[in-house]
Amino acid sequence: MRVHIIVNPVSGGGRGVKLAGALRAALEGRGLSCHLERTLQAGHARQLAGGSDANCVAVVGGDGTVNEVLNGLAEGGRMLAVLPSGTANVVARELGIPRNAEVVARCIAEARTRRMDVGRCGERRFLLGAGAGLDAEVVRRLSLRRGRRSSVLHWVPPALATFLHYDFPPIRATVDGRVASESAQYAIVGNCRYSAGIFPITPEARPDDGLLDVCLIHQVSLLRLLRLLTAVWRPGFTKRDDVVYLQGREVVFEPAGDEAAPLQVDGDPAGRLPARFGILPRAVELVTPQGRRRSS
Repeated sequence: MRVHIIVNPVSGGGRGVKLAGALRAALEGRGLSCHLERTLQAGHARQLAGGSDANCVAVVGGDGTVNEVLNGLAEGGRMLAVLPSGTANVVARELGIPRNAEVVARCIAEARTRRMDVGRCGERRFLLGAGAGLDAEVVRRLSLRRGRRSSVLHWVPPALATFLHYDFPPIRATVDGRVASESAQYAIVGNCRYSAGIFPITPEARPDDGLLDVCLIHQVSLLRLLRLLTAVWRPGFTKRDDVVYLQGREVVFEPAGDEAAPLQVDGDPAGRLPARFGILPRAVELVTPQGRRRSS
């Protein structure tokens, strides 16, 4: 087996390079052939993945780097492995992948994989989900001030600025051809449970059920938002009067007024609404400790 390791050297405050080296050593210790490359700029991971002929592409980085590699890989045939070294690492959390090079190397060597759905927004593919409104504005502000390294503290100023100044323009949401809301102020599409890094805002989402989960939040204010940040962890969140929760295969978010809400996909800025989402069932084979041994 040939493994192509792609590392984002600034992920998680720069720890990615050390983790990538440990992964390479662990894989070579198991007799696997490895090729390691560092990304040089935004978009480079996608280019590297697109040119790879390895059996397995291993990403050492955060969710943004994973998304780039996902969008660079040709469909079918290759395994995708993740060694988390980013800030949120939602893909790794969802699949139970530890920040441990030895464990990830063993799973690659044993070809332990799980099929996972892939969402799409236009031509862009995603594993986690997308958000229109609040979290997208935080991501947009963060992208304007990102330096060489990223950490949790980098999120604080743009998050505070968004909470204080964002206007919450209304969003029209359509799911499988039926209008679900004409006045949502925060709209999330989830392939996994977590959004904004740590919040299980689509708690019923399963990454292999062939469906997208949609959470639409209404009547948003700063006080309500603070309450929601705690309510999201409790049973019954999806039954609240100010929440509409449903599942589907085709989702459309559009402006319901003069202002178009910002959009993020897998934690990266993606412009503004409108946006159309779909699902590609079980379209990617991910290496995970809970996976089954891949048949040769």
